[in-house]
Amino acid sequence: MNVYKFGGASVRDAEGIRNLARIVEQEQEPLIVVVSAMGKTTNALEGLTRALCEYDLKDFDELYDQVVSTGELQSTRIVSAYLNHQGISNVWIDITQVLITDSTYREAKVNKDVSERLLRSFMRTHPARVYVTQGFIGGTAAGKRTTLGREGSDYTAALLANMLNAKSVTLWKDVPGVMTADPIRHRDAQLLSQLTYDEIEQILARGAQVIHPKTIAPLREKNIPLFVKPFLHPDEAGTIICNPPYSF
Repeated sequence: MNVYKFGGASVRDAEGIRNLARIVEQEQEPLIVVVSAMGKTTNALEGLTRALCEYDLKDFDELYDQVVSTGELQSTRIVSAYLNHQGISNVWIDITQVLITDSTYREAKVNKDVSERLLRSFMRTHPARVYVTQGFIGGTAAGKRTTLGREGSDYTAALLANMLNAKSVTLWKDVPGVMTADPIRHRDAQLLSQLTYDEIEQILARGAQVIHPKTIAPLREKNIPLFVKPFLHPDEAGTIICNPPYSF
């Protein structure tokens, strides 16, 4: 089992979804595809939530999670339907039913043991080679949707990989991989082809935003390699993050 995560930039339009399908089609291993909301959908839903709560912020956090989570639910429905249309049979997972969290809205904490049991049970009941699910969101035992923190889809992919003892996680990004600096601001930024878990955590601690900071711990626990690759150039090597020796 491998885990692929596609961020909002990679599925912002129809061509992005077609590109996702081409990448998924090349994978021969069983696969979980974690997908974010399309483009800037989350930003728009955040604005809507703030407008709804303009005069009463008492219930803002809970309402935020109920509204903002719809972006991921809708984007994955579209991706799943398109993959099926292209002959890539898949099963859609509503992750709010299997990734169980507390009710700390906007920064929910995952109950890993319960979630792993539910996830494995769902996959036994619905066998497939490809699963499509959401990043960034979860759900309480009482059925309320929650979010794991802004840009938390990377973290979701790592958690799922940990629970299923996946072979690897690939984060498909709009950059060539992990760079020495922001390539938009620094044209001489260089690709870092290999990093250890410690090295990437040091980079993230200095403020780099290419990976969600919570992503590394679940992977380190099971020594699962993490690839950061460009979704527009999937054949490029990107960056591999794991403990040496590097054997990929």
